[in-house]
Amino acid sequence: MMLKLTAQSQRLQLITDFLKSQAFQRASFIQIHDYLNSKLPGLGLKTISRRSLEADLQALRLDQQSGIKHIQVARKHYYQLQVEPRKTVNIPDELLNNMLVQIAQNLGAATPAIQQANQTDFEDKLVFNFSGLNDEGQSIKLAAICLQAITQQYLVQFLYKPAFSTYRSRFQIVAPLQVRFYEGRYYLVACEWSEIKQTTKNQIKVFAFDLIEDFVIVPALAEREDGKEGDLQHFHWAALAHELGLRAYFKHCLGIARFKDSVPEIIRLKFTDWAINYIKARRLHASQRIVVDNPNYIVVELYVYRTYELNMLLSRFRDYGTEVL
Repeated sequence: MMLKLTAQSQRLQLITDFLKSQAFQRASFIQIHDYLNSKLPGLGLKTISRRSLEADLQALRLDQQSGIKHIQVARKHYYQLQVEPRKTVNIPDELLNNMLVQIAQNLGAATPAIQQANQTDFEDKLVFNFSGLNDEGQSIKLAAICLQAITQQYLVQFLYKPAFSTYRSRFQIVAPLQVRFYEGRYYLVACEWSEIKQTTKNQIKVFAFDLIEDFVIVPALAEREDGKEGDLQHFHWAALAHELGLRAYFKHCLGIARFKDSVPEIIRLKFTDWAINYIKARRLHASQRIVVDNPNYIVVELYVYRTYELNMLLSRFRDYGTEVL
């Protein structure tokens, strides 16, 4: 005899299947409620109230195997289906495998067991060591979410608190353009969206992942006249990237930032003692060129935007690196 599922079991299965079909495998309470009430009558089941749906979602959240969690952005509730990471293809080259494992670990990514098992021959002979933020892998998960939005070209929203601000987190709607990794941190390069004009603003902004509240980014769905959430809002990535000059935007940046309306300038830096060989061996910027090469000191020129990053860079060299005015 075939086992007949209870009405609640069928609803829970419908919710799970619906989340699997959504962007980010994520949907709002209203979307789930509307979907269920459009499908249940066709299965010979009654439509459900908001309270009954809350009970169903609570049951799913308590079931650890369901993988469903509750998140909130801008006072809106979403339910997301967490999916186990896919197993990556085993790379037969042990050297390359070891490199990939160490890079992944430094970036905060969970490393598949099959790769960990194959790295032992080289793990003490070839070592990559660069620091990433200790965020338990949340940044690299967020990078995957951002790349999906970039690839599918839709707007996203999040709460953001700038590093040098005492104000509360600010609600942001942006067109995501690029994910960058610099000095141990991930950044989202994006263009802000004007809700009033319903178009993008003519300016690139950079958001640090670790300053995004709870590492949560969700699709920015269109608002309908009845107050319910509508469809994804799309943009044309190639056209926007070209219009904003994304490809060359960071060409003259010393780091990840540049001030609004600033222009690149020639900056001369003087280095002495041990810093001479360091600067010759490791360029500070692609524009670097040596203009004075003395046995006791060198002077290099950089063509970059002047930002706080320059002072931070020189602080590494203490008295052995100074700006020549």
